Amino acid sequence: MTKKISISLLVAATLFASSCDKKLNLQDPQAIDATTALSTDDRVKKVLIGNYAALGSASLYGGDVLWMSELLASDGELTWVGTFPDPRQIWGKNMLVNNSNAFATYAAAYRVIYNSNNILANLSVVKTADQPKVEGEAKFQRALAYFELVKFFGEKPYVAGSTTTLKGVPVITTPGPSAPQSTEYNLPRASVEAVYQQVIQDLTDAESKLPNTNGVYANKPSAQLALARVYLQQAKFTEARDAANRCITTATANGFSLVSGYDAAFNNAANTREDLFAMQYNLVSGTNSCFTYFSTGTYGARDGDIEVTDKHMNKYAAGDTRKDLFFFDAGAYRVGKWRDNYRNVKVFRLAEAYLTRAECNARLGQNAASVAADIKLIRDRAGLPELAAPTLAQILNERELELAFEGQGIWDAKRLKLSVDGRSWDDPKLTFPMPLRERNINGGLDQNPGYN
Repeated sequence: MTKKISISLLVAATLFASSCDKKLNLQDPQAIDATTALSTDDRVKKVLIGNYAALGSASLYGGDVLWMSELLASDGELTWVGTFPDPRQIWGKNMLVNNSNAFATYAAAYRVIYNSNNILANLSVVKTADQPKVEGEAKFQRALAYFELVKFFGEKPYVAGSTTTLKGVPVITTPGPSAPQSTEYNLPRASVEAVYQQVIQDLTDAESKLPNTNGVYANKPSAQLALARVYLQQAKFTEARDAANRCITTATANGFSLVSGYDAAFNNAANTREDLFAMQYNLVSGTNSCFTYFSTGTYGARDGDIEVTDKHMNKYAAGDTRKDLFFFDAGAYRVGKWRDNYRNVKVFRLAEAYLTRAECNARLGQNAASVAADIKLIRDRAGLPELAAPTLAQILNERELELAFEGQGIWDAKRLKLSVDGRSWDDPKLTFPMPLRERNINGGLDQNPGYN
């Protein structure tokens, strides 16, 4: 069987890299042989750039994995008032197996994975000096795709235990066609443990190979913070603390820092010094579905599909400048982080690393001075007084308010074993169903509990 790679990936590469002005010589309007698409250093790098565009598609880090996490975690703090039925199912925890958003995210993640696999299989044609960076970027892309898949579709959260028997998603690391219908992809679901180990292996390799800075693309601090996020989801606090510490050390030594005002961290057309990694969105390429659903018609979005309730607004102390970023429009409060159009989607902000390091040190009963200093950084910017000895509860409160509606909602609720809208943290309805279309293609995909 001739291996194919989607031509749309090459087209996306030219859009994502604004500096690239060479026209592609398209031999076929639908697909070209992988041997051609990945035959030279230049072509492999174009495919790599195109895979960033795939990673930043609406169904992944172009917004959907952020707002879907927050709707799942709503707990009376967000309300879906839009007309689309599928996001309403997510918010209401009554998803159908043919939910279009779930299917789109599943399919988009595997497209990233297939592309990464093909890039990694053709590293030999890349210039020797560039091979480590290309490998690191491709593994970073693959790791993020698998991480979102196992969180949304894994049978239960990692902290539920029995991770070697709980079902995750199929793990595919060999090169092959970019079309998921290929029979070689009809694999059973790997365990949750196996998926997490693949993610950790990829991110560990990425950390060792990525440069400290890399323009708008993956860099060492973003891989380090990604590892911290993965370990935190596993409740491996020493590993998460150490990864967050490496992130802070690398980032601050290379020009990254918190921006001075909280509002300045958002609605940016270009990365700020706080952005370790963000998906690029402008007039010619990219997407931001958080803007589409969180913002309002006043700013060019839809009619304000997601509203913020008083339950959330009342969590902010007097003088907390993070509250000022919300805006009132069309009869409800709105998430100001996603107010403006053609603005980047935040994936990893340096602030998260400080919060993770503080939480883990507090849980481990270590480095009290560091805990206080990390939380002081966050609270100083928010205009709040210093906490001399922050408790774990206070640290978690700072994390909730600092990262509100940036895509960590349901994952923090699950790892902290919190109830959500009256449901237990491990309720089957807080997990996505395996998509009907994928199960029709692959008979080896067992359905998650709670779905037919």
